[in-house]
Amino acid sequence: MFNPLFDLHTGGASRPVFHDIDREMPALRRIDAAYDTIRAEFDQVLAAYERLPSYHSIDTDVIHSSGRLQRDRRWSVFMLTCFGRVPRAARTLAPRTLELVRDIPGVYQAMFSILEPGKSVRAHEGPSRMYLRYHLALRVPTVRPPHIRVKDRIHQWKERESVLFDDSWDHEVVNDSPELRAILMIDVARPMPAPLRMVAKGMATMASLHYAPRIVRSMDALVPPPSR
Repeated sequence: MFNPLFDLHTGGASRPVFHDIDREMPALRRIDAAYDTIRAEFDQVLAAYERLPSYHSIDTDVIHSSGRLQRDRRWSVFMLTCFGRVPRAARTLAPRTLELVRDIPGVYQAMFSILEPGKSVRAHEGPSRMYLRYHLALRVPTVRPPHIRVKDRIHQWKERESVLFDDSWDHEVVNDSPELRAILMIDVARPMPAPLRMVAKGMATMASLHYAPRIVRSMDALVPPPSR
């Protein structure tokens, strides 16, 4: 509902699709630099669970994009933080990644996002222009590698490389690969003038009170910390 207000700054229909990390959010380069640590903790997460739950089983709001294509294959997530709230398994299995993410100013949520072989993500638009979305590619198939289309532009993931984009544009993932694809996905506050930042902060506070508890409860129920 506040997108028209944010568009006073973003440029509305002429707003950029991809954004320059070094110019707009240089703190995210600390995430890039910690790739080996993050990848090791991601591998630990995969080893701990036979199969992670689908995204829409944790957040029913994403059923349109997560659950309507290749229903026998999953778009799975391992939530690290959601508007300041942290699932128990994240503290146990990915403590260093969690620390790195929470040290970045303006992070709203972060997760490991995993596409099973052959799982695509249906075209959809993010709900708000209050954030930009960051991807760090952790595992990318070399055979028929998947790609993301954002508006009219294509991005091909490459391991160790990151990208920052406006996910309020129509976007989809096309995936015909026989291997798993995994990224670290972070939603971070869009740089905006102070009055708009205050609006976004209010929205984030509401999300922390009314949205995040539901997500973290689902994560804790579906992805409990592994027994030692």
